[in-house]
Amino acid sequence: MNRFFWLALAGAVCAACSGVSSDLLGDSGAPEQDSAAPQLDASHEEHDAASTEDASVPKEASVIDVGQPDVWTGPPDSKIQCGPQLGCSAQNEMCCWHMASSSKPYECVSNANDCAGTYDVPMTCSSTDNCASQGNAGYQCCATGGQFGFGQCSGYDVATVVACKASCEVTDYEIGCSVQQQNCSDSLSTCVVSKCTAPGDTMCY
Repeated sequence: MNRFFWLALAGAVCAACSGVSSDLLGDSGAPEQDSAAPQLDASHEEHDAASTEDASVPKEASVIDVGQPDVWTGPPDSKIQCGPQLGCSAQNEMCCWHMASSSKPYECVSNANDCAGTYDVPMTCSSTDNCASQGNAGYQCCATGGQFGFGQCSGYDVATVVACKASCEVTDYEIGCSVQQQNCSDSLSTCVVSKCTAPGDTMCY
């Protein structure tokens, strides 16, 4: 009787052991992972890897200026004296003296082709202020002679062009002096109001 008792007891113990192992082992016989244990977040890993790169400036990004609109910061404009009444923009126009015209002798033009006639004289300055407006501060306004006059200016040395130069040539006439101050660069010259070389402008003669 004692033998049967011990055999029965041993069988019960083995059955209990078998039940525990089936609870702890998966279908493959390997221990199953506890579903309550914290899992590693794959998206967190990817974020950490991406954070090592500079995300502030995308590689293919282009910079767009969203600030204030462009504002002209160059020198201020000034007026070119053009005959007795007109004033032309030193930055956008020139004065054209149509010497052979009695109906419109002076005109502000924006295209040099509009001042290309036989007796036309393009004048891009009448003072040093105009040179500064054109980005050439310190330049002189110079009338280059060599054209024989027409009509009432016939026989005079009339300008072929009036423009800014770093320094007027010896044969040029300095334009824009002051008759009152007599401030010609050449102390031997006299500042006068031009009658035919550059009509209406003051020049050193």
